[in-house]
Amino acid sequence: MARKKVRLCLLAAIGLTFLGVLLRHVNDPKRLHHVRHDDNLNLLHRNSSRRLSTPQQQQPQLLHSSEGYTYLIIHYHKSGHILTQNLRDILLQIDPSTQRNYIDRFPRRQHDPHTKCPHLTLHPNTIYVQSSPDFFCDVNVLAEELLSRPTKQRGVKLIHLVRNPFKMAISNYKYHSQDPLPEGENWMKRTNPCAVIDKSAAVYAQLVMKTLTTTPGAYRLMEYDDFPIIQSMCHRLYNNNNQQFFHGPGFYMHLLNLPPTEGLILATTYLLLGHGGDILRMANNIIKLRQLQLLEQKIIHLRQHSSLRQFRKSEESKKRKVQVLTMSMDHFILHPKAATIQFLDYISSKDDDHDGGVRLSSQEKEEIATRYEQMYYEKVTAGDEHITSLLSKNSDEEDSTVVMSESSMKLETSLRENVIFGRILGNIENLVEESLRGVHNWY
Repeated sequence: MARKKVRLCLLAAIGLTFLGVLLRHVNDPKRLHHVRHDDNLNLLHRNSSRRLSTPQQQQPQLLHSSEGYTYLIIHYHKSGHILTQNLRDILLQIDPSTQRNYIDRFPRRQHDPHTKCPHLTLHPNTIYVQSSPDFFCDVNVLAEELLSRPTKQRGVKLIHLVRNPFKMAISNYKYHSQDPLPEGENWMKRTNPCAVIDKSAAVYAQLVMKTLTTTPGAYRLMEYDDFPIIQSMCHRLYNNNNQQFFHGPGFYMHLLNLPPTEGLILATTYLLLGHGGDILRMANNIIKLRQLQLLEQKIIHLRQHSSLRQFRKSEESKKRKVQVLTMSMDHFILHPKAATIQFLDYISSKDDDHDGGVRLSSQEKEEIATRYEQMYYEKVTAGDEHITSLLSKNSDEEDSTVVMSESSMKLETSLRENVIFGRILGNIENLVEESLRGVHNWY
């Protein structure tokens, strides 16, 4: 009997302990709102503690403020889906003031039918990782969405991940033509890409061409006549080859069976004009965010604008601003450590004692960036499906480097030589490079 009582007491104690842990997990607001991490992708946590620290076990210096920054990390299809989550994890580690984080808080590739922008509803002390936002609205509306909800927030630090459009297109083709098809991509087996393009091209042309052709001083990245030409390219490659595939007419079977250069063209028509359309969306958003920065420079005049009435309420509103860092996914691929330090320089406060966020020493930045670089090269060596289809490890050099694979270089040459895509993607490539250099000849 005594043994049974002891056993029962032990079981009761274990049960109460488990219940207490469970209740703490449910009632903890940070856990309640925290987006699930993918253990297979988030190797950063395997190589470091949950909170990064110096060798003396000191936390990075937090600059306290009642209302901290909103962090908004934007990416597109094949321009940093995994990278954005790694950057989010770094932010969560170095800035303990962040209370919540969200992935795709507002629907990607969707917008309000009247304003042509999504309703952002951003909160301070929060990290948002957002895929493919539709910024087709007037820049004043975009400013209001970013800055006036809620009105007490300090401001927005936005990280805009962009990519060379040629490499973006090749990565998209190689990823979706893998055998077996990556998990979660079964839609390609039943989709007719040209039917989707036929439905979306006209609407998409009206949305994106307004930005590409009416911006003061802009050169035209493409013409209205290009849209039907791209549609016909899709039909030629898809319909003319439909009968030769015995396993079904889906998008995926075409990418598997067409010669690589033709498969690349078919995949790129969809990446330009299909439901994704992220190459043109990226170009549109580069211009919109630059317009927003120019608008922010005239904040005193903005307070008198009727569509931004909330900016006129107090002198404190002058301090609110949107800071934009445009970063290259290709830079992260080829120089992961240097790119991570660039990100940390932007996130860390330097000169303004009243600026929210954290301060990191050069040593701390070096340690964080080195860990990310090690994690990245481990994924390349292990054969990550998101990386090695486009890249190869250069084993001839003492330093670990990643280079473009030979097959990817051949595909890029064929795409550049295409009459339509060579011109359109070439123009967008110039736009991306100018944005990264801070040279803006298109506004």
